[in-house]
Amino acid sequence: MSLDAVYAPDARRSRRDSCWAIAFALTTCATLGVGLASSFTSPSKAPTSLDTWTALRTGAACFDADGGYEVVLAANRARIASEMRLTASLGFGAGKGHGFRSTLAHDAGMSPAGALGATTGDSKGAIDGKTFLHKAWPWVVVAFGGAFLLGSFLMTLLKYHARSVVWGVMYLKISVLAVLTVLTAIAGQLTGSLLCALGTLLAMLTTYLWRGELDIVASMISVSTQGLRDNPHLVSVTVILQVLAMAYLIPVVYLMADATQHGEATINKYAVESGTDVCLGYYSQTVDCCRWEMQSWVVSYLTLGLVSGLWVVAAALEARLYIIGGTVCQWYFAPAGTTDFKGTTSRSLKHAFGPSFGTICYGSFVITMIELLKRSAEKMRRENRGNILVCLCTVCLDCVYAIIEYISRFAMIQASMTGEAFCDAARTITDLLSRNFLLAYGTYAFPRYILTAVVFILSVAFGYLAYAMSSVGYSFSEGVYIGSAYANAVGIMCFIIAYVVLNFSVMILLNVVDSIFVCYAIDKDRNAVHHPDLHSVFAEVNEKQTRAQEEADDERADAPLFKANTNKAVYASM
Repeated sequence: MSLDAVYAPDARRSRRDSCWAIAFALTTCATLGVGLASSFTSPSKAPTSLDTWTALRTGAACFDADGGYEVVLAANRARIASEMRLTASLGFGAGKGHGFRSTLAHDAGMSPAGALGATTGDSKGAIDGKTFLHKAWPWVVVAFGGAFLLGSFLMTLLKYHARSVVWGVMYLKISVLAVLTVLTAIAGQLTGSLLCALGTLLAMLTTYLWRGELDIVASMISVSTQGLRDNPHLVSVTVILQVLAMAYLIPVVYLMADATQHGEATINKYAVESGTDVCLGYYSQTVDCCRWEMQSWVVSYLTLGLVSGLWVVAAALEARLYIIGGTVCQWYFAPAGTTDFKGTTSRSLKHAFGPSFGTICYGSFVITMIELLKRSAEKMRRENRGNILVCLCTVCLDCVYAIIEYISRFAMIQASMTGEAFCDAARTITDLLSRNFLLAYGTYAFPRYILTAVVFILSVAFGYLAYAMSSVGYSFSEGVYIGSAYANAVGIMCFIIAYVVLNFSVMILLNVVDSIFVCYAIDKDRNAVHHPDLHSVFAEVNEKQTRAQEEADDERADAPLFKANTNKAVYASM
């Protein structure tokens, strides 16, 4: 099977989903244009300084000198009292949400200086941030260098010992849950012990039932590391995409913050009585006397900026998936013996930002909407705790969102190979996987879970090693107390750096795994073999499953079931 039969050449690729590319360009340009226009007209006095926020708290920003604000406060009291009577007559609880506590103080007697002193005051033995950064910068360099070396070690480990890593993670999970079961039982926590025991049994059952799929996952990860090594420019392209996304996000966030300066200070609708440094609410809680009321267009712009930012981030991720999918397809279906894969990444990059850019914008818009809907569902769940109907609805919606994300991921890979439009690619990949994989979810979900666990374990080990090494030096130079605090900070910092770097590598590897998964499905659908080692594992697992199913069917067929009122044997159906 030739490469052109699977990976569509330039001649067979035309512009797809162009309207979505236009919508993406208009959205991003509108976000920047409106933000820049508003930044040139920003008012000079806005709540950006501590003094201004203090004025909002105390009332200096909105209270007039002739005492007219007292009329507004009295009206607030009458309105809230009326609302309380109405809710009480309807049988609802009263007082929910009627005023937040003051932003800078927690009681009416605390002055602005006292409120700030509670958070910024120095304490004995505290770490000085500037001194720590001056002393810890060598550890930052070591952390980045060590994290990249750790990433190379992880790729080598996954290439040659993928099966040991996969099964080691599963056994470690079972062992940790078993230890937690014993510890909670010793501590006398019956409920926790039962939950841990149930988790241990479920982990053991999952490992046993999906043992074949775990071998498949190990083989896919091993092949994927080789694919990533043969196409190293995938890493550099991913870095460039993330830099471009950040280059857009940073000014957009600044423009959104700047847009909030358009407004005026108004009397807080929850304030009912003025005090010395702060106002009181209906239940005598401390509230800010004033609130910053933004102009009507600002809320719309903030919504536009949020959608635009999420869309750009999703577009960068979808472009990464598209480029990786196209590159892996060219690598996977290359003729046997090919060792030079030069140009595969650049070809996929040209297709991604050429004829298929609209497809990427469409797919990223779907992901953006799913993310916004998930956040809305999470907010609804938090605001309606204990409501079983809301809980059931959000659970069902989460399942729908997961299915859409699952299909969208593989649809983008399919589009990278064939140049199809997004919806056409979704239909094609759904048919392909349904024809060739009955257990696709297992082989899709396990790599992410296993590699994420490996990253966390290695990051913890790296952070602890940095802590142990730095604590020795800091204990001699800074003393035991300060040295221990410095060592803790270094350990946490090294853990975060290692986790970010390793997670970056693993996310690329997971995209490669997904792409190889689709490539194998195409192989199987066309009765072709391009990577015998991967095919042998799949064939072995399928053979075991078929043999187990046949044995189970034979046992059911050989076991007669007698009805109570007849002498006829009724055999189990096959």
